[in-house]
Amino acid sequence: MPKNLAKYKQELQTRECLVQAIYQYIFNESNLHSLIDQFLKENTPKKISFNYFKQRLENIFEQADDLREITEDLKNNKGESLEIIDEAILWLGIIEIRANELDHPIVIDECIRLAKKFSNPNSYKFVNAKLDELLKKQ
Repeated sequence: MPKNLAKYKQELQTRECLVQAIYQYIFNESNLHSLIDQFLKENTPKKISFNYFKQRLENIFEQADDLREITEDLKNNKGESLEIIDEAILWLGIIEIRANELDHPIVIDECIRLAKKFSNPNSYKFVNAKLDELLKKQ
């Protein structure tokens, strides 16, 4: 982990868990409470911020239909296919942008980092372009 990100380790790990939970939800229509319970059992308060994890996951579930519609539009725009992990990262990015607690460039940088960690080698370019495109529409 780069030195300048080390002090944000808990937030970074929380977002990594969020992407994994969102992936599970998209892939398997998992239940909110079972996902929260699963991740709380697998992690410690030192590793992830439970309040932040729970709040963002609740946001995802509340806005799932809208998020699904946005990503469907992205797929249909150019006939592109969308990997589930990239969709999960985009959902997190959209939720973070809507929460407006972080500057948008920070949200995009974090989503790029997540794409580089979890997806194929060029996905980060796709994630960057799509989040940029969504921001311009706002």
